[in-house]
Amino acid sequence: MEFGLTEEQVRVYTEAFNDMDKNHSGVLQPTELGVLMRSRGHTLSDEDMRDLAADRHGTVTLADFLQIMAKREQDVVLQQKLAQAFAVFDKDGSGFISVNAESDFRKQMTSLGSNPFTDEQFDNFLSEYRAEAASQHPAEQDGLVDYQEFIKLMLRKAP
Repeated sequence: MEFGLTEEQVRVYTEAFNDMDKNHSGVLQPTELGVLMRSRGHTLSDEDMRDLAADRHGTVTLADFLQIMAKREQDVVLQQKLAQAFAVFDKDGSGFISVNAESDFRKQMTSLGSNPFTDEQFDNFLSEYRAEAASQHPAEQDGLVDYQEFIKLMLRKAP
């Protein structure tokens, strides 16, 4: 497995890259990469595009693209695993979990694992979610978080 991708994924992504590389230069411009990513069901933010332009001298090679796609595939798998884990705390299937002081979720996050959150660390992390989600959901008032949005924040924070 190259780049953490299956042989089939490497083949599909290589073909897609080569199809987009109309002049056979072996590189794509960031705008071409954006089109290619959307065709594969992924999007690149403006920030991603700036980072790519800065990091790769304005072009993206096949190896760069495979590395990007490997990261995206890993994110999808991680997002699915996190959603399954969070679903355990979503007793009523609403898409929201409680994060108040008595919640099972808070208790698990501050006690399990080799390096659990302290209450303060957990509250700091939640404050980031609350700041981002304030316009979409009043997490501060009801003590609930939309765990799909929470997962997105966690993935952005991951190294």
